[in-house]
Amino acid sequence: PASDRSTRIRTFGPFRLDPDSRSLTREGEPVSLTSGEFELLQVFLEHPRQLLHRDRLLARLKGYDRDPFDRSVDVRVTRLRKKIEPEPSEPVYIRTVWGKGYLFDPEGAAGS
Repeated sequence: PASDRSTRIRTFGPFRLDPDSRSLTREGEPVSLTSGEFELLQVFLEHPRQLLHRDRLLARLKGYDRDPFDRSVDVRVTRLRKKIEPEPSEPVYIRTVWGKGYLFDPEGAAGS
């Protein structure tokens, strides 16, 4: 049903993520994401304001335990930031918690 679909849609800032069509829009304009970027953003939106360790993200995205030198999560985060952050070098949505992982704030650090 359409009502089920609308409850699955996630919004943050000017963005709207639709898991069914696997699309992201910013103020109605499509934002091109790779499947890896889409999956990462979806995980962040499912766990707002929760510290997500790199190991956990890698397991969710790749389905296996990480190699200590696997930087694929960091690469995806960097690419995703370039697409959703107003200023990627000073992220407000996807914040790094050094030595731990990442924290997604759908409020954009309360408009900071």
